[in-house]
Amino acid sequence: MKHPTDKPSSPVMRFFTPELYLLFNSPDDEVADRADEDWEKALQEYQRHLDALRPRMPSQVRALADLCLHDAEFLDLSQEPQPIVAGEPFQYFPLWSAVAILSVKQERKVWSLIYLLWDRVREYAAAQDWPFSKSRKHWLYDEVDTGPDHRDRFLHRILFSDGSITEIPLVSVIASGVTLPTPEEGDPARQIA
Repeated sequence: MKHPTDKPSSPVMRFFTPELYLLFNSPDDEVADRADEDWEKALQEYQRHLDALRPRMPSQVRALADLCLHDAEFLDLSQEPQPIVAGEPFQYFPLWSAVAILSVKQERKVWSLIYLLWDRVREYAAAQDWPFSKSRKHWLYDEVDTGPDHRDRFLHRILFSDGSITEIPLVSVIASGVTLPTPEEGDPARQIA
């Protein structure tokens, strides 16, 4: 399923913004040094934010917040809406539900993050002048936040190396990692690659 690409009206990432990432990687040493200080502040603010949220997070969302997938290669994102037909008193009001699966590869491990959604996944395109390669997409930084109603709904925002941001509205998530076998020297699959 192709996801719509939105233009954010306000910054999607709250702490690890694309703008801060660009400054952090500036060729100007003074700019990069100031951004390094700002990056450290963002890390501290995000940690305080997470510490405040942890008591309200289900264990699966806490596990997601603790998972580090920095530099993992993006493989795929799929979303499958599932209409739910409810009985009385909601029989005339079908509910909406969906599952999204985000797959990434980190070293010799493939991770599948399986999200139970409360809304559609949103993808935000990079700025036109994004200076970094868009050929191979990698996970840079992510944030876990509460949904707009601040109840049992959460948002997972991911900044990718191509400058795009994916926002996943979740109720729950399962993170499953599979370690790939090490190819043997005479393995035909290794010779092909």
